[in-house]
Amino acid sequence: MKRISSSSGMTLVELVMVIIIMGILAAVAIRSLSGSLESSKVEDTRLELDQLANAIAGNPDLHSNGLRSDFGYVGDVGSLPGNLDDLVTSPGYATWKGPYVQSDFSNYGDDYKRDAWGQLYQFGGITIQSTGGTDTLTRVVASSSAALLSNSLTGSLTDAVGNPPGDSASQVRITISYPNGSGGTTDSTLSPSRSGRFSFHGCLPIGNHSIRAVYSVSNDTVEAIASILPNSNVPVNLRFPGSLWASSGGGGGGGGGAGAIEYVPGSAFTFESHDESISFQITNTGSTPITISSLTATYSTTAYYKYVDWAGEDVFESGNPRAASGQQVNFSDPQTIAAGATVEVQLADFRTATNGGSKVDMSGTSITVVLSDGSSITFSTP
Repeated sequence: MKRISSSSGMTLVELVMVIIIMGILAAVAIRSLSGSLESSKVEDTRLELDQLANAIAGNPDLHSNGLRSDFGYVGDVGSLPGNLDDLVTSPGYATWKGPYVQSDFSNYGDDYKRDAWGQLYQFGGITIQSTGGTDTLTRVVASSSAALLSNSLTGSLTDAVGNPPGDSASQVRITISYPNGSGGTTDSTLSPSRSGRFSFHGCLPIGNHSIRAVYSVSNDTVEAIASILPNSNVPVNLRFPGSLWASSGGGGGGGGGAGAIEYVPGSAFTFESHDESISFQITNTGSTPITISSLTATYSTTAYYKYVDWAGEDVFESGNPRAASGQQVNFSDPQTIAAGATVEVQLADFRTATNGGSKVDMSGTSITVVLSDGSSITFSTP
């Protein structure tokens, strides 16, 4: 009898099953690889967005001699770039010190403007967006353009032994130099108060700017670097090397009685979106605390205000009737200002009538404020 041997080969059904399984495995592998490639592109794009943000506003982690050393395009030019090209090619500005970002020499000559999918970034001044991937990626450079371009500096000036200028204040000129946004530089100059206080308000772009004081009588000069950070009011202390002023002439050393509170020069402003409100800063130039329980604001404009805000606290509120020019308003809580301290005061919501009416633009208004301790200050809003 003949034996029938079984075949060792695969049947057609088995072969089809193997092909199906191999296809499934290949699909899974391709999907996994595709996901990895997508994740890699997302990470590469996020990294490049960070590099572009640092090119615009500088790397906050870079320091030299105790000061932040990198402020990017804004720190050099004093304005935001008009487009991403300005980070690589000078728009014709003498203060431009780029390129601030480097090309990767990829298939695109403008690769710094493209995400990992090859799509051009959408640039909006303080935002950069990538739209090439599944999800839009957004990098915010700063909280606002003002945080980069409209910062402040508040300082004090004394001689070598700590005396403020007093009656000599008008003979001192303090100048800060900073880029003006169009390729040049601007010099803003003012005189300090008798107590040596001074302020440059809302005009300074980020960056390391030179500040100097000159006493014209003796030609004494003191210079320093003011490191202006985003959204800041930077304190600066200037001290002349010599003994220039007598201690009795400082106007700021007495016992903190009447007249010891002074206006901080240059601190007054109206709010950009609420020009019916006024803000200004005052300093106690005396050596003891002073308590203020009321104020009287006098101005020529026909307007009535609802609030007085002292260091962030509403100390007066009256909507009907509102306070008028020349009217004393009493605080709900007396406020104490420590010796040497500076506080911000706001007169808010000026209207055309005692019971309301239309808003009144208080820009360009001259105001005299008399405080309950007898101090009187006068300033004009820009």
